[in-house]
Amino acid sequence: MTSGGKALRAEVAKDAVVYFRPKQRPPLEVPDDAYVLATEGKDFVPRVLPVIVGATVRFPNFDPILHNAFSTSQSNSFDVGLYGQGEESEPVRFVNPGLVRVYCNVHHGMVAHILVLDTPYFVIPDEKGRFRLTQLPEGPGELLIWHERATLWRKSIDLQGEELLQVEMEASRRRVPTHLNKAGKPYRRSRNNDY
Repeated sequence: MTSGGKALRAEVAKDAVVYFRPKQRPPLEVPDDAYVLATEGKDFVPRVLPVIVGATVRFPNFDPILHNAFSTSQSNSFDVGLYGQGEESEPVRFVNPGLVRVYCNVHHGMVAHILVLDTPYFVIPDEKGRFRLTQLPEGPGELLIWHERATLWRKSIDLQGEELLQVEMEASRRRVPTHLNKAGKPYRRSRNNDY
């Protein structure tokens, strides 16, 4: 990945999601266990979480402070309310495909991305940006790469066995997008970045 023509650290690629949508969509098997998006060190962990449509996500808090995970995403909005250390909210089910930006109503610098996918074929690249999608069905479909700081990359492909691709992406967006709190108002300014 590059930004302004300069190469970014290789580990920036691990915040991407690579997924394949075959023309003939397979049935989705929603996992029994919920995915986890934790708060730890005043961050969401992981920062990027791909899930299948219909899956649930838990929000445990490992910090010694209160958090309030929420999203105003149109098709998957939620607000889990305040929860303290050792607590977690009720799991949230995501029923519509698309991007869900998650923020903390207490700490405006916290952001995570849940990518709700309508395909079971997805992977997160390693810290060097390498990825391998396995057990893909042969035939036509579309390969997509999403990254929070880049324009969605997409390519129509017709799979006939293994294919090697090298993809270049330009990171032009801010790491923490400008946003409002869950009430649609600006956040209050904090005096420092401590707990």
